[in-house]
Amino acid sequence: MKKILNVGIVGFGYMGKMHAMCYEAVKFYYSTDAEVHLYAVATTKKPEDLPVRFDRYYTEAEDLIRDPAVDIVDICGPNFRHKDLLILAMKEKKCIYCEKPLTTDLASAREVIRFKESSGYDRTNRVAFEYRFVPAVMRAKQLISEGVLGKLIHFTFNYYGCEFLDPNRCISWQSRKELAGGGVLYAMGTHSIDLIRYLIGDVTEVFAQTRTHFKERPLKENPEKKVPVEIEDVVNAQLTCGQDVIGNLLLSQVAAGSGIDFSFEIYGEKGALKFNHENANVLYYFNNEDAKEPIGGYGGFKAIETTQKYGGEAVFPPPRVTISWSRYHIASLYEFIRAAADEQPAFPDLEDAYQVQKITDAIYRSAAEGKLEQVTD
Repeated sequence: MKKILNVGIVGFGYMGKMHAMCYEAVKFYYSTDAEVHLYAVATTKKPEDLPVRFDRYYTEAEDLIRDPAVDIVDICGPNFRHKDLLILAMKEKKCIYCEKPLTTDLASAREVIRFKESSGYDRTNRVAFEYRFVPAVMRAKQLISEGVLGKLIHFTFNYYGCEFLDPNRCISWQSRKELAGGGVLYAMGTHSIDLIRYLIGDVTEVFAQTRTHFKERPLKENPEKKVPVEIEDVVNAQLTCGQDVIGNLLLSQVAAGSGIDFSFEIYGEKGALKFNHENANVLYYFNNEDAKEPIGGYGGFKAIETTQKYGGEAVFPPPRVTISWSRYHIASLYEFIRAAADEQPAFPDLEDAYQVQKITDAIYRSAAEGKLEQVTD
């Protein structure tokens, strides 16, 4: 008999809807001994306005978390609510799946981790850094771990969007420092930083600049009135991993024409890797030890086709089928569900997200002080 895990989703906005869709889709993509049931939701929306049906509807997230029938608390609410909801979910001994970032600042993130340590919380938990589950990224991790690139030298990560290019976009919680914690660095940069840690190693120091392109935006309730924008649109950072691997991180939410324009390049003594989300089905690999004669020999970047090659558990669609953004979320949730059913750890977890928060904090400190900053607790 399959183990049934009851999921309670906190918040049913953009990401709440995405997570619910992926929970429903997991059974089509994977053959598993565990099943998830969309048991409860906490939202101000009416049940009839939701695209899926739940057994229980709550207006208060705390009531959902305290429901003894809830096995997994999936936190999709605004950033400023994460700290209290995470701590309560740990008190209630729930498995946790939480959207990034961990919290709005390093101090509150530290509270979460200290509570986790002091309470002895040991249930399965994950923060949704879904780009780890792009097959091309998984293949990059494998190649780097095997030493195929040799000693790493430098890297570049870019992530562009155009969400805030419209000057008439109204102020929302994402535009308020106390509610969001930050701008493009939290919304998009945390994904890049998690992958830098995953693929290259811990960031030890940063030098950064931030810019807010539109200094004011209209209020939604009164579009004629404009208020100051408190978060950044652009981040440009130089990072050091370990002692001597250096790299660049460039983020923008005001890049005209951009969708999910995420890319990275990693260079080592023996070769290099390139990935561009515009063709997420391929990882490009250069082998510096390929024969270079005659007439170029076998040199050049080679396209490694990764598509949906997730391995034996993924039964649908076939591995040859091209990948899409929602597929990474499904893969992330599946791995989490399997770990929760077996009461095993699931990475990236709360601790990984805390390490990311330490780096974002150093970036903000560097931008504010105009100097190199160490990544510290």
